[in-house]
Amino acid sequence: MPTKGLEKTFLKTIKEYNLFKKKDKLLLGVSGGPDSIALLYNVINLTKDYKLKIVCAHFNHGIRKESDREEKFIKELCSKLNIDFVSEKKNVNDFFAGDSLEQTARELRFDFFLKVSRQVKIKKLVLAHHKNDLAETVLMRIIRGTGLKGLRGFLPKSQFRSLTVVRPFIDLEKEQILNWLNEKNIPFCLDKSNQEVKFLRNKIRIGLLPQLEAINESITDRLSDLAVNAGLDYDFIYNFSKSEFRRLKQKRSSRGLSLGLKGLKELHPAVFNNVIRIAIEQIKGNTRRIDQNHLIEVKKLVLEGREAASIHLPKIVIKKEKKALSIQSLIL
Repeated sequence: MPTKGLEKTFLKTIKEYNLFKKKDKLLLGVSGGPDSIALLYNVINLTKDYKLKIVCAHFNHGIRKESDREEKFIKELCSKLNIDFVSEKKNVNDFFAGDSLEQTARELRFDFFLKVSRQVKIKKLVLAHHKNDLAETVLMRIIRGTGLKGLRGFLPKSQFRSLTVVRPFIDLEKEQILNWLNEKNIPFCLDKSNQEVKFLRNKIRIGLLPQLEAINESITDRLSDLAVNAGLDYDFIYNFSKSEFRRLKQKRSSRGLSLGLKGLKELHPAVFNNVIRIAIEQIKGNTRRIDQNHLIEVKKLVLEGREAASIHLPKIVIKKEKKALSIQSLIL
């Protein structure tokens, strides 16, 4: 696709989802790979019209021997482009607890973005995720087992704690980005670990997606459509669940909250699951490691458990009281 095609789609996405505003302050997550480098240049091209303030943030995972060289490449590029640059290095392997190296890296990266956001007083994070990333994410979550929330993949605009996360490349495909960089003769780094099939995402990209493309050459678009439609349905259910959560919430403390037991028993199963997830998210800040089996346990406790019975979930204890369900954090 011609260069103008990428730039036109980029601008269209920004306007359609209201991703940028005039005089915005933006924190750009830049890894040094083709996607984030193309994002950096395209955002810079908007600075005149939008009067943007840009800070480039790079997290060095310390996993590969090329990591330091990539950090140096981005630092020198930002100096050349007169862009503020912030970086941090942490060896992800030192924090890996044996579950998912990818998830560990993601959590450390977002912790870094949150810290930089507070330091530079910028609350909008711009990431270079594109349509192929979205298709891979949807497939990965289907394989692991997911509901409507997981089928959304990621959104053009979302909230992560104090950060508004925007993805202006979400309607672009990888090939368009690479063609644009080649036409502009813009250098970038290549992460060789993207070819290592020990990671599930790489297995999907290298092995599964080409097989699906042989069946349906538009599979990336169809998976993107699935994410959009699931997102619309989930948004409706979530907003209704949020209102039910507010109705059922009885009291809140620094470490927990209580929900009305009678009202919980009357909820539709889909709404029940979301109300419990909303409650857990309010207590521990996220719903990581909370799966369908946990929700089934909670449902059984509400409907069949005796008074004073309790169950333990990751970092959470849930107890059935006479007229309420108590959800408390186990973190002091």
